[in-house]
This record gives sequence, C-alpha cells and structure tokens, in this order.
Amino acid sequence: CPLKYTRAILDAIHSGELAKVEYETYPVFNLQIPKSCPGIPDNDILNPKKSWSGSTDYDEEVKGLASKFVDNFEKYKSEATDEVIAAGPKV
Repeated sequence: CPLKYTRAILDAIHSGELAKVEYETYPVFNLQIPKSCPGIPDNDILNPKKSWSGSTDYDEEVKGLASKFVDNFEKYKSEATDEVIAAGPKV
C-alpha cells in the first residue's frame, strides 16, 4: 500500500470525511471498516480480506489470530469489564 494512500486515509480522518462514508462489519473481530475513502482509487485495499495476498488461507489466519488474542486475554480477563470482554473476537 503506497504511502500516499496512508496519507489519504489520515487526511480523511482529520477532515471528518471518513466519518461520512459507509462501513461494513469485519467479522470475528467485529470491527467497522470503511467501504470507501476519499483519495483511495481502489477501495479493496481498505478490506484486509480483499487485499490478502499471503500464501495461507485468509480465514484460517484470522481465526488463528483471534484464538491467540483470546488465549492471551485470559491473563487480563479478571481485570476487564463485561463490555471489554464482550468486545473481544468471536472464534
């Protein structure tokens, strides 16, 4: 991803334009990702699955990362609020 796209994303954040675009829910981690961004000609780079070019299966990598997150979070779970616990990845 060229640096100019990173700058375009940051500019859209600072100007408030990114808050006006449509978002989609990123599964497993339940994050909202923009479907478009001013200054980004190919919006596929905004979606990790669409821009994945790794040698392993994307969905398997996401599940593996989420599992690692959940396992690691067990150390801190007793100190977390119910809201924080509920916001974690769903494996």
